[in-house]
Amino acid sequence: MKAKSFLRASSLEEAYKLVKESPRNKIVAGGLWLKKGNADVDTLIDLSLLGLDKIEDKKDYVEVGAMVSQRELEKSPLIPEVIREATKSIMGPAFREIATIGGSVYGKYGFSDIVTVLLAHHVELVFYPEAVITLDEYVKKPGFYDGILTNMRIFKDKNKAYFKKVEITALDYPILNVAVVKGKEYKVVVGSRPLVAALCENSMKYLNEGGKDFAHAAELAVEELKFGDSIATKSSYRKQLALTYVRRALEEVSK
Repeated sequence: MKAKSFLRASSLEEAYKLVKESPRNKIVAGGLWLKKGNADVDTLIDLSLLGLDKIEDKKDYVEVGAMVSQRELEKSPLIPEVIREATKSIMGPAFREIATIGGSVYGKYGFSDIVTVLLAHHVELVFYPEAVITLDEYVKKPGFYDGILTNMRIFKDKNKAYFKKVEITALDYPILNVAVVKGKEYKVVVGSRPLVAALCENSMKYLNEGGKDFAHAAELAVEELKFGDSIATKSSYRKQLALTYVRRALEEVSK
């Protein structure tokens, strides 16, 4: 990736104006994934001066600024333990000190542990200038939202949660990840298929209507999702992993 210029924005208005001027102007966030690309960029826009690096208790939800690092998220006592543990599994501490939550979520990466575990919770995304959408809506939306992601709201819900990352080594991309939450309702999410994480709607419908056969719920999850091949493994193996870990997750949160 090559950039012609770099700007540290003094306001969201300034940053947004530049983003709208050209598709070749990019928000840099932590920059870890952007620099791996080979696209030429006119202007890299840095948001580090805009106060988006805070984690705050807002009574009904915890507000996480887009420039909060993965490392800060994993250390914050305001964040649900399962989200902290999922974040802790990503690469090493040095990587997580740089990678931002905003970049991780906005990118909708197929290998994302963070998107998987967050999708199992009630999470809203706040975009500048004026938009609030759920993470589920954002993940399902083709492409990227027309705005700057400024904050994420993690709503406080009493629940039991489970997250599993399957990987070859600690520094590998996941082969599969699974998140299940049981609160007022079940939420079942499978990610790194190697496609972006998705809610298992049929499985959730079965469980939330009183279904108790967790093996069947896992089968429903696998049947409704697409699985693909990658350098690391085949789709058939991913399906077997999903069957096993969705069932185990449901058993665990239902104890």
